[in-house]
Amino acid sequence: MDTELFLRLIRNIANVSATEIADYDKDLRSFEEKYCFSNKLQPMFTREALSLLMNSSVPATIYEIVDQLGVCTCFFNFGDRMILVGPYVQSEYSETKTEQILIKNNVPSSSTIALRLYYTSFPIIYSSQLQALITSIMQSFEPGILDYNYRKLSGFIQESSDISHGALPENTDFSDIYRRYDNEKRFLSMIKNGDVENVKQAYSAMTNIKANEEFMKDNPSYSKPEISFAIIRVLARKAAEESGLSVITINAITQKYVQLLDSVKEAIMQHSYIESMIVELTSAVHEYKLSMGDYSAPIQKVIEYIDFHLSEEILIDDLSRAANVSASHLSKVFKKETGRTITEYIAGKRCEKAAGFLRDTDNEIQEISSYVGYSDNNYFVKVFKKVYGMTPSGYRKKNRAATLTKGTVTVS
Repeated sequence: MDTELFLRLIRNIANVSATEIADYDKDLRSFEEKYCFSNKLQPMFTREALSLLMNSSVPATIYEIVDQLGVCTCFFNFGDRMILVGPYVQSEYSETKTEQILIKNNVPSSSTIALRLYYTSFPIIYSSQLQALITSIMQSFEPGILDYNYRKLSGFIQESSDISHGALPENTDFSDIYRRYDNEKRFLSMIKNGDVENVKQAYSAMTNIKANEEFMKDNPSYSKPEISFAIIRVLARKAAEESGLSVITINAITQKYVQLLDSVKEAIMQHSYIESMIVELTSAVHEYKLSMGDYSAPIQKVIEYIDFHLSEEILIDDLSRAANVSASHLSKVFKKETGRTITEYIAGKRCEKAAGFLRDTDNEIQEISSYVGYSDNNYFVKVFKKVYGMTPSGYRKKNRAATLTKGTVTVS
């Protein structure tokens, strides 16, 4: 069997990594180093676990590993060769779900951004489609081969599972050349200024074929979502960056829609995702301008640094380097512009984050305090009480009672 051709077919058709595991130690170690985000969160993506599972596998079976993050990979024997396919995911990224997983595993919130980028770097592929694809390719190499069984592995427990249905991603062509016209400039201005109300109209004017027949004659790529997305994403990212919005935030938003667009083939859905990306990016710029508009550039950088490292130890030297000013000068300017000391601001942001979890989840207070950056739960209670005028448990009780009161129906 031509193994490389077999692997290349899987890679090209499903747009997913496919590897022959010839040397278990070397190849699986390489897989772990490249794809295992965290041994704690993904124990089944380690060399030891994969080796154990592969050595225990039976013929004619496709095993699919699904970790608690929702990242998947599958392996199977074919022609006396062990094949490993993935990673891939089966749904779009969920911020809420991820935060719950991090809290339960006592992982700091600062991992959220890196984890989002990690998760959205993988294609969305459904189990049924991947199984059908692999089987079809096998039958091309060995006509008459029996269908393989499917087994889902969560943790180290084998489960039967219904297989989701959906569409395989299509290959896209990003080679078209685009021109910049007045409509494009207006569209970019809407994003740069955070004009959520008018950005959809500007986007429509730039891409609507009927309204811009002459424009579309020279720029047909805007009628093809797989090509227009590449063009618009570049333009939108640049406009958002010029507004001052963090490139980390920009990348997180646009990467999410790269993944979503790959998961559908219907043009109407692709156009919908492009529009959603534009609105979300413009909204992020709008929120940024509201929260940062009155601050100088150094203080904006400090606030951004605090937001991205909220659960970590934040030192004044780190902040002064981010702002490129001395620590003493930074302390004075920060107090003058925000009305709070740096310590007060950090405490307020951490408690604000904690308050949301107290209102909306059942997580233990100690779990929440650790997640937002306080390893000492007693100190967290003290700080929270200073900020909100009550203990975390009191805050939770009060807000739960308020929620129940709102939901009560009086019958007379």
